[in-house]
Amino acid sequence: MIDLLRKSLVLFFFVYVANCPAQAIVKESVPYMEGSRAENSGAVSGIGRATHYNPRLLADLPEMVKETSGLVFIHGQLWTMNDSGNPSEIYQIDTLSGKVLRTVLVSNAPNVDWESITADDSNMYIGDFGNNNGNRRNLRILKIRLADLLEASKDTVSAGFIHFSYPDQVSFAASMNANNFDCEAFFVSNDSLQLFSKDWSDLHTRHYVLPLTAGTYRARFVEQFDAAGLVTDASVNAQGNIILLGYKNTGGRSYTCFALLLSAYTGNLVFGGSMRRIELGSALHLGQTEGIVLKNNGTGWISAESIQAGWFYEPAKLFRFDLKKYF
Repeated sequence: MIDLLRKSLVLFFFVYVANCPAQAIVKESVPYMEGSRAENSGAVSGIGRATHYNPRLLADLPEMVKETSGLVFIHGQLWTMNDSGNPSEIYQIDTLSGKVLRTVLVSNAPNVDWESITADDSNMYIGDFGNNNGNRRNLRILKIRLADLLEASKDTVSAGFIHFSYPDQVSFAASMNANNFDCEAFFVSNDSLQLFSKDWSDLHTRHYVLPLTAGTYRARFVEQFDAAGLVTDASVNAQGNIILLGYKNTGGRSYTCFALLLSAYTGNLVFGGSMRRIELGSALHLGQTEGIVLKNNGTGWISAESIQAGWFYEPAKLFRFDLKKYF
């Protein structure tokens, strides 16, 4: 997540340019059109033509989850959490009103910088891998048994840990919002954790894989893609359809939000199949989009954290989308 000072400046820009039209980025070098395929040797260029879609606002989220940083849908329940500087808690929220229905403390894991949340049939995983400075040596993923979490009488759970490092990181010099070793997006697929980096320096996203078993690992690099923006969350459904969420500077002081839809790929090479870019609208109206869930029917939710710049304040928000016709 952006540090508080940087965030205030960025969000001030969102307000300042309320009347400035957002310009979509078009990458000309490899003009992937909707439904096209891409090879995955090195960096893949961005998608040429974008579809515009406005998600539907469901509700403002409570102050308790004003820095929502991820979403997951398990056993009919929608869960979220806040990022750095907040309690080590996860929250079940109502799928229509956004009201907090349940709060669960993770007793043995401080919230260094929780940035994404996902699950498989047995466990919930929380990505404590936010790394704005690019110098963290304590990157980890929390692993929480669903049997414990879903027991309604419990308000406290404990976590196991998957510690990891990046195989291509050789320097740990602090470089605030100017490095390629931040991460805010992952999900479970192919019996592994699939991580997607938030590359401040080149606006790519790099795809890494980790095992599901607690331990200490070097992540395995798979591929990278020119996302032309900052990837802030990811989700996959049972059909293998993937959605990556993010935001971008579209020129000057204008910021907009986007999603990348990935399908019809082979194995873990998710950038080698059918790809479509969805422009979601101005960050002024949506907020800083940080969490996403993709259901099996192509619908889902987006959460955006609250924004404040001087007198201007927008609460955190919960949105609903239906993108099934685009996969």
